[in-house]
Amino acid sequence: MTRSIPRTRRGTALLATLFAVTLLATVTAMASRGARSTASLTANRRAQTVARLMAESGVIAARAHIESLLRHAGDPDALQENVDSDFDRLLTAVSTSNAPVIADSLDDGAFAATVVNASARLDINTAGREGLETLFRTVLDAGTAQRIASRLDARVRGNDRGEAVRHPFESLDEVEAFLGNDARWLAPVAEQLTVDGDGTIDRRHAPRSVLAAAAGSLSDRPTRLVIVARGWQRDALLSREIQAVFAVQGTELRLVRWREMSR
Repeated sequence: MTRSIPRTRRGTALLATLFAVTLLATVTAMASRGARSTASLTANRRAQTVARLMAESGVIAARAHIESLLRHAGDPDALQENVDSDFDRLLTAVSTSNAPVIADSLDDGAFAATVVNASARLDINTAGREGLETLFRTVLDAGTAQRIASRLDARVRGNDRGEAVRHPFESLDEVEAFLGNDARWLAPVAEQLTVDGDGTIDRRHAPRSVLAAAAGSLSDRPTRLVIVARGWQRDALLSREIQAVFAVQGTELRLVRWREMSR
């Protein structure tokens, strides 16, 4: 005689089986998501590392290139007479274009570096209110130019805090953040401003508007150059930018300031 299994017991077994299958599927899905998340995190970290290494390589390569041009230009004291030197042509090129002066790649990483002649720009930290106002008036009405110039000069001198201690800007991004909505007025003269100068103006490459506003000493060659190098990993959205400020001393570049940021 065959005994049949009660339907309640068969139903309970079926439910238990379905629950086990569902639990296993959930655990498998969670493990898969965790693995994908870990893989994605690892890939992002690698992309960040590659981007930074490439950006640093860009600074090194651009520095070597510029120092080579300086050596080939001859006696640094006579550089002002060597108008046709490759170094002078480089300065003329970077004054009119943001094209990279050097670019290269290695495996899945790449970099591109440009050069900014900080000596051909007006330094916000040293120009003073009158110098800033003179430059701003070339693109703004007198009232707006005076107001923005006064704000910047007061910040640098510490007057906005009621202090007698100078608070120079460390980057143009900091200038924009300080000005807030007023930063939009600086767009037309953005490429004529810097915070990396030393008070000396390169009169051979500075535009007339900067020469008219500058109050510092004049030179026939730059005393400050900024190498802006961007590195990235191919097929990755993240890039790294390094802004390395150098003082030009004879045929060598001496590091003055180093800024890094993700783009």
